[in-house]
Amino acid sequence: MHKYTSALLSALALSLCQPVVANTRQDLGALQRAASAWLDEALANSPGIPSFTLSEPDSKLNLPACQQLEIGLPSGYRLMGKTMLRVRCVAGASWSINLPAQISLQVQYVSAARPVAANQTLSEADVLLQKGDLGTLPGSVILDASQAIGRTLNSAIAAGQPIRKEQLRAAMVIQQNQRVKVIFREDGLEINNEGIALGAAAEGAIIRVRVGSNNIISGIAQANGSVLVSTP
Repeated sequence: MHKYTSALLSALALSLCQPVVANTRQDLGALQRAASAWLDEALANSPGIPSFTLSEPDSKLNLPACQQLEIGLPSGYRLMGKTMLRVRCVAGASWSINLPAQISLQVQYVSAARPVAANQTLSEADVLLQKGDLGTLPGSVILDASQAIGRTLNSAIAAGQPIRKEQLRAAMVIQQNQRVKVIFREDGLEINNEGIALGAAAEGAIIRVRVGSNNIISGIAQANGSVLVSTP
């Protein structure tokens, strides 16, 4: 009887211990779900339409259970194309793993509708919106046509090529020796005058203007070809 009772108690103790042992190991499915949720949130405000595939953790991993996960990108990785997530346990255990991911961001981007020569100012007829994965496009590709129209190409571009920010410069709104309207603003007052531009300038650039015979002032070139001079 004593031997039977001892065996029964041993079996009961073993059955009680088994769930505890199981709970001390990290649920890999929960880990991947947490990483997927992190990606969903991180991509929520991305341009275009995001989608991703996330690799499953190696089923052979035997990680201690974690009370708090920290998820992010390793240094040098970005939320685009072929990338990597780092999942770290910061409470309850100490470990980290990397999960490979493939992220697609489908966007509309600006391309050349036809061959355009260098130093030509882009018009609506010169640009075309196309769809593509932002991860496969140049990092500086323009997504908004309004950022290209009215600007001047630094170099020629072929039809169908993506238009990049560094390929463009603002069109000149003032030419050297041009007579310009000068607007002085101070403390809510506005005074208009005229002067001669001492150089060429694009919109938003600082330009020097001769007002009168010897008075030289600096102001900001405006889109309409005027020069704004203001004080705080």
